[in-house]
Amino acid sequence: MEQTRRRFLTASAVMGTGALAGCGAVTDAIPFVGGGGLGDYQQWAYPADQFDQDADSLDFDATNQKEIYDSRKSFYPSTYSSLATNYGAVGLTDRSVTMDLDLPEGRVLTGSYDTAEVVAELEDDASTEYESDGSYSGYELYVPADRDTPSQAVAVSDSAIVFGQRVEPGFGADWDAVAATDVVEGIIDTKGGSGTRAVNENEDLSTLVNTLNSGTNVSGGTRDEVGSGRAGAETGVFEGQVASGQSWTVDGDTTSRQWVFVFDSEGDVDTGDVDDWIEANDTGGAFTRARNVNVNQNGRTAVVTAEIDTYDLFR
Repeated sequence: MEQTRRRFLTASAVMGTGALAGCGAVTDAIPFVGGGGLGDYQQWAYPADQFDQDADSLDFDATNQKEIYDSRKSFYPSTYSSLATNYGAVGLTDRSVTMDLDLPEGRVLTGSYDTAEVVAELEDDASTEYESDGSYSGYELYVPADRDTPSQAVAVSDSAIVFGQRVEPGFGADWDAVAATDVVEGIIDTKGGSGTRAVNENEDLSTLVNTLNSGTNVSGGTRDEVGSGRAGAETGVFEGQVASGQSWTVDGDTTSRQWVFVFDSEGDVDTGDVDDWIEANDTGGAFTRARNVNVNQNGRTAVVTAEIDTYDLFR
């Protein structure tokens, strides 16, 4: 689980190869302010099989890039470089983005930006030129101008920028492809309340999200229940586990970390196994420089918390 950021949807999948790099116009005029950080990230998360009907698990990764930017001097230089993200295709910088949420078929950005400048960047993107494709629920929709069947779409409003990719069925699947604009509209509906939210239909995900702290970064996902043959202390995969996630919160020179493991039942929780995982990663792993490490059981979850110097995070 130890890594700087898990990207469940790459920039190339959302906007075409290179679209999030190299389009350098940046706005200093920021009259519109989007969502307030990571507090509502779960409201955007749709059921795993909403677009890919063969999917049975959902992963998510949300980051407050502005908090990382504001604390940039506290990070080890190469760590900060790995955490920084280029939003040139939509004319944003790290200091503008309070939530960057990756979902399996989409991505959502909130923060401070000028919608007119975002649209101008899309329509003049050096990699993929976008054109208007109508509007939906207060958002203006844009798709690549040179493609009959767009592989991606972007929706822009004062409150958020939503990306979606076309979803193709696998070989032998009995469902039709989902258009990129339908994905974007579905994500908008999820946040707006007219669509189904994953936390309302998946108890494992709901338990995970309700336990995770909403900090600078929060990530996680559900999975099939782990059997004894797939469990391993060193990897942090435990028998009976059905979901897991982690969060980290930067507060100047100190970062608080949290890992959450959700099990099928309270009786499946074995904090001794979690202790073994911590010990296995005490040298050269996540806990090498950690202090104040604690393990607690809360119902069917095992929760690990720790602190680390921000300078040593992910080193």
